Amino acid sequence: MRSSKKSILIIDDEKGACEFIKSFLEDRGYKVFTALNGLDGLELVKNEKLDLVLLDMKLPKMNGVEILSKIKALNSVVRVFVVTGLEDGDEITQAKKIGVEGVLKKPIQLEELSIIVKGL
Repeated sequence: MRSSKKSILIIDDEKGACEFIKSFLEDRGYKVFTALNGLDGLELVKNEKLDLVLLDMKLPKMNGVEILSKIKALNSVVRVFVVTGLEDGDEITQAKKIGVEGVLKKPIQLEELSIIVKGL
């Protein structure tokens, strides 16, 4: 087992989804932070050493593309996967140009998430 836990941030305004995914990941040995909006998420990006961010594209006050741009400005090496219930559209295209690792469709499939976090 690794000596230090990998850190994951979930930014999603659906509290139930955040808590479910957090519990799933913590049970597998990851350190997990959650934020219910982009501003809180950006504070965590500034203050924590993160290995992965799961970013919902539809958030209050600031959309996912804006948040993604700010995340990458703060930490250009953190891996970011966007989470969306929408089909590929302009926001997803913009996110890919900014530099996301991939797109997870809602509801998140735990098997797919497991594969992603094992690659950290």
